[in-house]
Amino acid sequence: MPFFATAACKSFQESKGKNEDGRVLWNLTVPVSQVPKGLPLDPNARLANEKRSTVKSMLDTLAKDPEEFIFYNNGILIVADSIKINGSGSSGGFNVELKLVSPDEQQEDKFIGNGIVNGGHTYTAIMKALEAYEKLQSQPYKTKTKSETAKANYSELEKASVQIFVLVNVNQEDIANISRYRNTSEKVEEFSLKNLAGEWDIIKKYLPLEYESNVAFRDGENKPYDVTDLIRRLACINNKVYPWRSGDGSQKNPSATCTSYGRLVKNWKKDDFEEIVPLLKDILYIEECIRSEYDQTKRISKFNGVEKNSYKFITGRQFENKIPITFVFPILAAFRVFITDGNWEKPVEQLWNEMGSNLVNSLLTAYKNEGRSNPVFFGRSTSTWSNLLLIPMQLKLS
Repeated sequence: MPFFATAACKSFQESKGKNEDGRVLWNLTVPVSQVPKGLPLDPNARLANEKRSTVKSMLDTLAKDPEEFIFYNNGILIVADSIKINGSGSSGGFNVELKLVSPDEQQEDKFIGNGIVNGGHTYTAIMKALEAYEKLQSQPYKTKTKSETAKANYSELEKASVQIFVLVNVNQEDIANISRYRNTSEKVEEFSLKNLAGEWDIIKKYLPLEYESNVAFRDGENKPYDVTDLIRRLACINNKVYPWRSGDGSQKNPSATCTSYGRLVKNWKKDDFEEIVPLLKDILYIEECIRSEYDQTKRISKFNGVEKNSYKFITGRQFENKIPITFVFPILAAFRVFITDGNWEKPVEQLWNEMGSNLVNSLLTAYKNEGRSNPVFFGRSTSTWSNLLLIPMQLKLS
């Protein structure tokens, strides 16, 4: 990845042993017009979203005050395998060459790769401005239409520069940590940081391929659901975290899936979910059955919290009504009575046929009696979760 820099300095070099190279940080000043295209964002905790207000602000500066951009912007941090810097001769400046290594198919789960670890939104803004600038340069004498003159004018983009920091001799663990801490100036979703650390690999393994287009595993992927939605559903059936019957006979219900699911992500441990994740497709099937049952329930849209509105589920299936999660998750949780050591005691289709409709009807009856017409209150009620367990428990004993 070659490009030109007007200034370059080695700003820090870590001291290591004789046989080990320490980490080195370079600071480069690069004209925006010289920023290389195609820099990978693989090590970044989140994908850049060009719709963010920060990107729009940067584009505004590049168009109106390009010479101020380097003072207003935090710059771009790149992790590279190696860097070469040579003076460009009498004209001044430096020729820079970065070696960036990307993971191949065999490495994807273990190797994050080189590229931008912070400053992805800066890079996105620069690429958009550069595209407009190059188009303008290729047609310098074209008469502008009214719509074109209303657009941002990047005709003086050559006045803009950006700081690019380059780190070399960095191991994979360091890349994940650097990305995590560098990206905390603008909050990155916890699930996105955990994705960088490989925490969701087990979920990706068992998520059916046809559902992947609906589920984001890092911030900025612009999908209707994210991995948090999968964790909440897996937690509903997780007897290790929320045992339906403890050794002392007590129960621990997963009401946190409705009320404080942020903690589920923060406290996620692979070991706690290892047995349950292989059942992911089954739990999504059960929820499809639940939502289908609600669609067939007369006057369901009259219940407070239910919207008569088309709803697209994680699986891609469309439903007629948007149902509160407090009408869904307690029913999902009841099915964990029939999970032992990560296996169903009966096929899920049989379990649904034997108790699915009964669970839905029981929940709606309880909502009328206890919910006070408030789905949020209903989801926090211990009786909502505990009473539904009586149905699978009776079936288990029969």
